[in-house]
This record gives sequence, structure tokens and C-alpha cells, in this order.
Amino acid sequence: MIKKPHLNAILPFVTFCVFSISILFLWKLGIDNHNTHFKDEINQTGELISKEFRNIVNNDIARLKNLKNRIEFTEGAYYENWEKDATMLLSQSPSFKFVEWIDKDMIIKKITPLKGNEAAINLNISKLDYRRDEWIKHSLDSTLNFTNWLKLTQNGYSFLVDVPVYFKDAFQGTISAGMDFKNSFDRLVNYLDDQYAIELRDSNGTLFYETNKDIKLETTSNAAYNNSILVDKSDSQYWQLKVFPTKNLFLVSEETIINIALATGLLLSLLTSLLIYYSLRAKVKAKSALLYNSKLLQTNEALNKSRQVAEKASQAKTDFLSNMSHEIRTPLHAIIGFIQLLKSSNLKSEDKEYLHLMDKSSNNLLAIVNDILDVAKLESQNIQLEETVFNPLQTTKDLIENLQHLFSDKGLYITTRFNPLHGINAIGDKSKFIQIITHILKNAIKFTNQGGATIVYNELLLDNHLNIGITIQDTGIGIPKEKMATIFDRFTQVDDSLKKQHAGSGLGLAISKNLALMMGGNISVESVVDKGTKFHISIPLNIAENQTSVNTTDTAKESLNLPNLKILIVDDNNINVIVLKKLLEDLDIKVDTANNGEIAIEKVNSNTYQLVFMDIHMPVMDGCEATKHIRKTHKDLLIYGLSANVTPEATTKAIESGMNDYITKPFKKEQLYALLKANFDLNLSQN
Repeated sequence: MIKKPHLNAILPFVTFCVFSISILFLWKLGIDNHNTHFKDEINQTGELISKEFRNIVNNDIARLKNLKNRIEFTEGAYYENWEKDATMLLSQSPSFKFVEWIDKDMIIKKITPLKGNEAAINLNISKLDYRRDEWIKHSLDSTLNFTNWLKLTQNGYSFLVDVPVYFKDAFQGTISAGMDFKNSFDRLVNYLDDQYAIELRDSNGTLFYETNKDIKLETTSNAAYNNSILVDKSDSQYWQLKVFPTKNLFLVSEETIINIALATGLLLSLLTSLLIYYSLRAKVKAKSALLYNSKLLQTNEALNKSRQVAEKASQAKTDFLSNMSHEIRTPLHAIIGFIQLLKSSNLKSEDKEYLHLMDKSSNNLLAIVNDILDVAKLESQNIQLEETVFNPLQTTKDLIENLQHLFSDKGLYITTRFNPLHGINAIGDKSKFIQIITHILKNAIKFTNQGGATIVYNELLLDNHLNIGITIQDTGIGIPKEKMATIFDRFTQVDDSLKKQHAGSGLGLAISKNLALMMGGNISVESVVDKGTKFHISIPLNIAENQTSVNTTDTAKESLNLPNLKILIVDDNNINVIVLKKLLEDLDIKVDTANNGEIAIEKVNSNTYQLVFMDIHMPVMDGCEATKHIRKTHKDLLIYGLSANVTPEATTKAIESGMNDYITKPFKKEQLYALLKANFDLNLSQN
């Protein structure tokens, strides 16, 4: 018979063994499931990357074929537009390094851009062993030729793509392009947040594209995705794609978590065994421990439910802010429109002052609505950057000049210092660049009562980037130390007491910080209470190839003459129609109206219009559907969409329906002038 003291030792030991074996079994299942999930995730991502890489290559090749078709269709007449079409190809896709024409004698006759490629002009490729045979072969069978990664005569490396051109029953030459897909591929890869390392080799095994080599995960258990991408069917030419996980892949930490769970489970097994051992000696204490454990599980469940409720509430808040911003913009459009109309009227000085205050208040309300909408977009990750060519130096100078009166109105000075500059054009989101600086400057105006602000602007060229550094230092109230950590949080204000003297939504700095981070930059701050605050803004921009002067003329200051223009306004909101119609009629423009899409189609078919303003949301037939019908018979008619919906999805839907552009409400008459000038090349002036 086993003595009771021995029984007390055997039972906990057996319990520990059983629990440990169960935990090890579950751990093995977890590791196997993790490895399967790991491989599936890499394969799915690899398939997506492979598909998108293939689409990028095919889309760029299609652009070359479109140029070929135009030349063949016109039997060479379209060749006179070579420079224009070649330049357009280069601007449409960053994959094109140059586009050239090789005549049937194998001589390079034209190349765009010429700068940097002078060595290739009049080059006889028949003397190049790596080009001659393939070029002749594909010229004879009229198939596309896609070379491997080659070193060019004019230095550098690229793929060479030849598209044979035939007309008048004879071979005339090839449209050839030097292509480097790195920038196009980088755009896609950037969305993966450095979670994958990619290697891409041509059919000769030459590595021509590689990312995240330094952080590639090197373990014996990791999976890699391998695939072949067909780029030249006639020569059975394939690229070899390899996708590896990196140390940043979110699944990498999963194995560590599983191992931690194993250690935790074994520890729990030991603790359970000890608990059983002591429970046999003290049942009362064991019952107390079990009760405590049960309450702990209930608490965890309650906390999980509370977290889920909080997440749903946060999403509901974001949706509410976005919807309310849209609903507010529609009536606000009418208010701002009527204010602009009243400005042109003969009013008493007192009424003009009231009107000025109304204009200021409506603009402040619009700014708050825009800020709220920006925050909603940032929270839902639904904000996108637009790439345009602009001059950061001139843009900053123009912005300071436009805001200078705000400093003067408060009796504040504003000084600027522009350090040794390059003054070159860059590629980036101009509107968000302006938005960042505007928020910081208005913050300086708001919190400065005496003195003023000093702005220092710097430019630094590094590789192919233009790094913009802007320092804005004011002599305002400063920021307390306890507020510094939260100054860039949403709805945070330095003065949040009931007696606060500085109005505002508390969103400007949060939006500026997030936009700067999206553009690859940052904003930092230094401050001393009662002495002032210094903001440091850094924004990296790509250098633009086009360095011609960017037109920034204020169209509202030129002359207007539009006697022969006839415009159709399509909108079911009578107030919006009245505002827009009056603005156009003040310019001597003939205006016609329709309150839904069906009536608009009838009027377009029975009248001659040069421009249609088309509201998106209307009864009977909406603006997008009406535009599709109109485009069947009126290909060249200008149609501009109007809506208070500022989401990227709404803009895309409008453009895809056939609209030339999309204007968000509310808009001011200066924007209207700019639109008319851009499309009809007329001189404009403010009434």
C-alpha cells in the first residue's frame, strides 16, 4: 500500500508529465500550422508581386505598340509627331529611360531625350554583336524583341525593346526603348512595408532588381517564392522572380510567440503540479486559488469585449466625421457662393464689414470641415499622394506672400531667410506641401501676440533628391513641457482651459505631422514658455526631369472676355444652380440648366454647349450615368463633375465615366476663372 506522503508526490508528477506532453503536442501543431501559414503568405504575396510586375511590363509595352499602330495607320505621317509622342511616353511611365527610332538600315536616327544619349545618335547597331542578330530576326518576323539586361553605348544599363514598324508593304524600322523598371517596381514594393526581399534576374541570370537585401531573413526553415515571368514569348524569354521574407514580416514574430507560449505552458504545468501538491495539503487554499483563476478569466473576457466595443466606436466615429463633412460642404458651397456674389454688389460700408466677417467665418468653417475630413482619411488610411511637378522655393515664397496680411492684421512682423538655393523643380504632392507649411504658419499667428515669426528655408541636393528644410520660429506663448509629448495628437491644444483665448480645432499640427510622414519627411518642435516655439519641417522630394518654368499666374487678376461661350449646369439643388449660374452670367456667359441626367442628355443632343458642369448625385439619372450616355455622341465636349464628396473613390468613378475632371464643393470663383482659362485660353479678370 502506497503511503499518503508518496501519493502526494506521485500525483503532481504524473499531472506535470501529462500536461507537458499535451503542451508539446499542441506546440508541434502550432509550429506546423505556422510554417504552413508562413509559406502560404509568401506564396500569395509572391503571386501578387509576379502578377503586378507582369502588368507593369505589359502596360509599358502596350504604350510602345500604340505608338507603332499610329505610325502604321498613318503610313508614316504620324512620324512627324515623334518628339511629342516620345516625350509623352517618358512622362507616362518612369520605366522609359529613352525612346529611339532605328531605320531599316539599322541606324539610330532619333532618340528622346537627346541629353545624355548623344553617343547613340547615328549609331549603326549592325556593328553591335549583342544587338544585330536579334534585331534582324524580329524585324523579319515582325515580332517584339525584348533583350536581356545590357550595358548601353551611352553608359548605364537597361532592357532594350524593339517594336517593328511596317507600312506600304515594307519594313520601315523599329520603335526601340531603353527600359528600367526599378521606379515602377519600387512603387509597388513600397506598399509591402519592407516585409519582403525581392530578387529579379533576366534569362541570363543577371540580377537587375533587388530590394531589402540587408534585412532578408536567413533561416533554414523559411520559405521562398520562385516564379518565372514571361517577357518575350517568341524567344521564350523568362525573368526569374524570387521573394523572400524579411525580419520585418509580421509572421516572423509568430514563431517566437509560439515558443514563448510553449515556455509559458510548461511553466503553467509546473505551477499546476505544485498547485495540486499544495491543494492536497490545504484544500481550502486550493479552492480560493481556483475561484481567483475563474474571476481572472472572466475579467479577461470582459476586457476583450470592452476593447471590441471601443474599436467599433472608433470606426463609427470616423465614418460619422466623414459623412458629416460631406453633408456640411454642400450647404456651405451655397453660403460661400452667395457671399462672393454679394461682394460684387453695391453695399454700405457697414454691410461690407458684415459680409467680410461672414466670408471669414465661412472660410474658417470650411477649414475645420477639411481638417476633420483629413483626419478621417488619415485614420482610415484613405488619403493618397499626388505627384506633380512644382518649384518648392517659388511655392514657399508665394505662400508666405499670401499669408503676410494675416501677420500684418495682428501687428506682427514676418522675416524670411532663403539660404544658398538651387531653385529647381521637384516632383511631389504640391497641395499637401502647402498644407503642411500653412498649418504651421497659422499656428504661429494664432499663438503670437507680440513680435512675429522668422522663416528659414534651405535646400540640399542628395543623390536624385531635393531635401527641403524649413524652420518657422515665433515669439509666441510657447508650449509647456508637459504638453510637448502630445502636441501632435488630434484635438490637442496648448490652451484647453475654459478661459482659452485661442480658437481652433486642435487638428492642424496632427494633420501636418501625418502628411509630412506620408511624404517621407518629419516635423519636430522646440519651445520655451513665454519665449516662443520653433518648428523644423523636413520634406524629401524627387528632382523633376522637366526644369522649365512652372506657371503660377493668378488667373483672377487678368482680363475676361467670354461672349460666345455657352454652358450647361446639371444639378438638382436649385441653390447651387443659382450661385453657379450667377457667377457665369456675371462673365457674360450664356447659361442653360437641367435638374437631372435625362434632361441633360436631351439638352446636349438638341443644343451646342462648350462646357457642362455635371452634379454627381441626382434623381432619375445620376451624373456618371448621364456622362456615359453623352460620351457616345459627344466625344470632345468638356464635362466637369461637381460634388461635395472628396474621396479618391468618387474622383476615380467620375473620371472613369468619361468626365474631363472633378471639382469638389465648395469652390470659389477664382477656381472657376482658372478652369475657364485653362480650357478656353481666354483672358480672365476678377469682377
